[in-house]
Amino acid sequence: MKPLTLIIAGLFILNLMTNAQYRGNKTKYDLKGYHYQFGDPFNPGVMGFASLIIPGLGQILEGETARGLGFFGGFVGLNIIKYRIRMRPSIGSSNYAKSLNTVRYALAGLHIWSLFDAIHFAKVNNMVFRDQNKTTFDLQLMPYLGSYDYYTPNNEVPVGLTLLINF
Repeated sequence: MKPLTLIIAGLFILNLMTNAQYRGNKTKYDLKGYHYQFGDPFNPGVMGFASLIIPGLGQILEGETARGLGFFGGFVGLNIIKYRIRMRPSIGSSNYAKSLNTVRYALAGLHIWSLFDAIHFAKVNNMVFRDQNKTTFDLQLMPYLGSYDYYTPNNEVPVGLTLLINF
């Protein structure tokens, strides 16, 4: 029991250390209007799918190793608990089924939590990358059509294009 407690405490401390920079970044960027752009280092869909298959894999691929190992440690721990419950079915049929279902629900919850966490981290890390490298710019070409003026000679209408570039 003591080694398991030390492992959990170590993972918790690692998670707190890596979470400090993320706390500042997640409040700095608004992710509601986020769209993946060419040049972003992390694809949120790929990272989410990786974490859905193996909890923590998407976080590890993003460089959030301690956070990913925390999710993976929870995945391994819950599977060990599930294995031990399956090895001792003599507890009673109702308790056995209830315990096994509880662990299954916890595993499903861990998979889903890891999925959304990896997607969120990928978006935040992409926004930080864009901000640090200034890889985003906005280029707009808009038509201009002036109003018809009765007092202009030859009844000419001003027509043109406007080019807007934002860095």
